[in-house]
Amino acid sequence: MLILPAPSFEMPLLDDLEKRAYTYFVEQTHPATGLTKDRASNLKTSDEYTVASSAATGFALVAFTIGADRKWGSRDDLLKRTKTTLRAINDILEHHNGWSFHFVDWSNGKRVWNSEASSIDTSILLAGVVVAREYWKDKEVTDLANRYRDRIDWKGMLTDGGKKPDAYHLSMGFVPEKGYIEGRWGNLYDECKMIYLQAYGLDREMTTAGWEKIDRKPVKYKGIELYVGGPLFMHQMSESFYPFRGMRDRMGIDYWVASRNAARGNREYCIDNPEGFKAYGPNFWGLSACDHPDGYNAFGAPGWIDDNGTITPTSAVATINHTPKEAESFALAMRKDHPDSWGRYGFPNGVNPTKAWNDPDVIGIDLGMMMCALANRNGFVQKLSMKAPEIQAGYRAVGFKKSPSAGEALRQGK
Repeated sequence: MLILPAPSFEMPLLDDLEKRAYTYFVEQTHPATGLTKDRASNLKTSDEYTVASSAATGFALVAFTIGADRKWGSRDDLLKRTKTTLRAINDILEHHNGWSFHFVDWSNGKRVWNSEASSIDTSILLAGVVVAREYWKDKEVTDLANRYRDRIDWKGMLTDGGKKPDAYHLSMGFVPEKGYIEGRWGNLYDECKMIYLQAYGLDREMTTAGWEKIDRKPVKYKGIELYVGGPLFMHQMSESFYPFRGMRDRMGIDYWVASRNAARGNREYCIDNPEGFKAYGPNFWGLSACDHPDGYNAFGAPGWIDDNGTITPTSAVATINHTPKEAESFALAMRKDHPDSWGRYGFPNGVNPTKAWNDPDVIGIDLGMMMCALANRNGFVQKLSMKAPEIQAGYRAVGFKKSPSAGEALRQGK
């Protein structure tokens, strides 16, 4: 019988979860290429998965800085791993005009599954690259990081290679067999904040009209004002890297409040539990994109209600900087009430008590968002990101300023 690792009682649970997520990125990053698996088994010490994702690789670069800072690994080894990854994303990771393919073979960086050259996955990878550069302050790391950054063709992804010269929202990607994807970042309120902050900071000629035109559709649930959409990851991806607390953009919007309210609304919906799913309540919530008993889906709460009884534990924990008491209570209850879900990397990607199902896997990007959120309890990742001149320029481009009313209403004067 397989004996699974118990939660560590040598450190608080949240620290234990952060370290287990870090361990994923060490163990599931290819030693030769530095590319990181999209997913891995949470129950076995080995698996058959061979597909890496560009986004997971970006989170690995962040994990190496966290591990070095926390002294969870050898600084020399983690710097070596960082350089291996940075060489690979420049030299072997397939791309289209600088836009890395979403899914690749972790052993050689070649595109798999007919995946797209993904704008958001490149953005996540770039965010990790910049964090690594700012942390290590090593000449080779800096040179490799800037080389990766500078090859990205922002204008091409904005205009579909020049075919849409008046476009103001970036395409979601490019498929070699079909061309640019029609879907654009900003057609709804999602994880797109990070890609525009990067774009505006790096391509000073790009119009910032796309920021104002992001579809911020407000909805209310039990008096909580929210922006659609409903899956929690949409409110956590950008926040993994970039701070929004204490400031508003030139439209007067407080994005920290938006993320806090998304977490509150998600939890309140699960407490109300209109579909009557098993276990839902104050300490069992967290609807987001995840595995479920019949596949994979982006589940959501108010504004995007899609629910089959499956929660994403990492997403609930990742609200730690917006709803700290609720997130920690969730983690403690999850460990106590659902011990069978626990694996070597902590909580699995999905849990559905109604169907007596625990996901056997974890997914890199979800562990990455949780890891960053936990590291950001003291602002570690966000502070590194904000040292970068190009990110500072992106913030200036959309008019972010400190606001005395920040942390209160979603919109200034509302």
